[in-house]
Amino acid sequence: MRRNDDLIRKLMLDLENANEHVTDKHLVDGFGRNEVAYHLALIVKSGYAEGKTLYGNASTDTTIPSAVVVIRLTPSGHDFISTVRDPKIWSKVKERAASVAGGVTLEILKQLGSAVLKQHLGLP
Repeated sequence: MRRNDDLIRKLMLDLENANEHVTDKHLVDGFGRNEVAYHLALIVKSGYAEGKTLYGNASTDTTIPSAVVVIRLTPSGHDFISTVRDPKIWSKVKERAASVAGGVTLEILKQLGSAVLKQHLGLP
């Protein structure tokens, strides 16, 4: 499955606003359970959130977790969301990222968000 950066951002915003654990059963308009589970697992694996990911079910796709529970964002996760929360900033980040053949990492997205945000605020 390809990573969907818009889904990552949406899930991160949802995690920031959550009052309880978020699981692979979390509903996101336009996305199925497998996509949500896969992307929540990426968020945990990237260190942007604390949680547990389990693999191993009857699914034919072994890359899809059988269960994911996200407990909370990490400081790095909060930093990521702070840099891409604003839709205008996020749009500019995606535009810059799209110019790179093959895509960029989540860490680069965070750095791009920080650079665009600084520019928006008139900071060096």
